[in-house]
Amino acid sequence: MSDERPGSRGGGTVFLHASNRSPRRAWGDLLDLPDARVAWMPGYDSELAVRFDQDRWEERLLTACRSGSTVVAHSFGGAVAMRAAVRRPDLVAALVLLEPAAYALARGHEAVEEHIRRVQPVLDRASDRTAEEFAADFAAAMSGDRLTPPLGADGLLAARRQRMLPGPWTLDTPSELDVPTLVVTGGWNDEYEVIAARIRGARHVTLVGHGHRPQDHPEVVDVVTDFLVR
Repeated sequence: MSDERPGSRGGGTVFLHASNRSPRRAWGDLLDLPDARVAWMPGYDSELAVRFDQDRWEERLLTACRSGSTVVAHSFGGAVAMRAAVRRPDLVAALVLLEPAAYALARGHEAVEEHIRRVQPVLDRASDRTAEEFAADFAAAMSGDRLTPPLGADGLLAARRQRMLPGPWTLDTPSELDVPTLVVTGGWNDEYEVIAARIRGARHVTLVGHGHRPQDHPEVVDVVTDFLVR
């Protein structure tokens, strides 16, 4: 029997992560959406970090979907979810993209090119750096601050996983989607605002005050539910 509560769809809601947080910490109250399921990507369902493969991530996501699913994806997972939706609109009926790292759509924009200029050299030498060294390099490239305290077990695993990911600007990313799409940004970073503007046909909502994690905003559940009802 399908769930007829407001905001639900016949296939339920599938969450695609992009961080190393536990599901509740990663998604907060959004996990209370009807029939919520978390899709764990290769290397994130164990402590063994594996090299990224876009096809494998998409297949893992689509395996978690049923006909008519809504996919909710954050950051790096956003670009993966976009191509999966183009490949299988029979499974993915709607997308909710939280600050999607669809950088391939925004090449040429000054803020995006500056970000790539800082981060790509770190990724290019990742295999020659220890997990601790990579974590410090990556933090410095992203924010200008180097990590100085020793990393615990969770931090080292996060660094090993991050080291296996390419720059999101290298992903095959469609600019136009055939399913209803909501993009939620935090209004803090020009890169994500221009990316949102480049996703043709998407509804764009800005929820200010929580940086790269608009899913922490107290209004996000209402925004997503309203989008699904519409």
